[in-house]
Amino acid sequence: MIDVERAKRLQKLLGERALRELEEYPDIDLSELTYVSGVDASYSGNEVIGVAVLLDALSLKLITYSTSRKKPQIPYIPGLLAFREAPAIISALAKLPEKPDLIVVDGHGLSHPRAFGIATHIGLVLKRASIGVAKKPLYGEVKLIDGRELIVAHGRAVGALIRHGGARLYVSIGYGVSLRSSIKLVEFMLKPGVKLPIPTHEADNISRKLSL
Repeated sequence: MIDVERAKRLQKLLGERALRELEEYPDIDLSELTYVSGVDASYSGNEVIGVAVLLDALSLKLITYSTSRKKPQIPYIPGLLAFREAPAIISALAKLPEKPDLIVVDGHGLSHPRAFGIATHIGLVLKRASIGVAKKPLYGEVKLIDGRELIVAHGRAVGALIRHGGARLYVSIGYGVSLRSSIKLVEFMLKPGVKLPIPTHEADNISRKLSL
């Protein structure tokens, strides 16, 4: 089992690194992407099921998906979700036939108490651009800045509140992509009648079926 206090210290250390690198995160245009992956996790018995879907970036059509089952190494503790679910998700991503240019994660990124939510965790480990999209807020304050509802945490604008189909989505930078691009890319992936961005919607659908 993972030592909880050690996990928190590691998050704080790596979160501080991510915040230092924030200004260097590039804008990413849709035209630069070939493949996008959406990831999610569910539970079956005493196992975590990680799901990774691979989509064509422009059409958002599902190409394939992969799964991985792992026994969680830590109990459920708010703020430490990544240590519970990321190993299965990262294993599932490794099974995809192509490496995604962008990973969309069902969870938070820098809008986390130690600036190291599951989207940042996965992106940093894999050195892949990642964005967190969550259905509920975790950390930070929503402020109206230049006409946009942005999530401010750790003294920085690290995310945005997007209102879609009557629902609220909390988008945050994961790793290696600017906030401006994170917002634009997620907005492109939202479709009428579907609550989540298409990549995590597809991953969520498969995840739910496997947990039955």
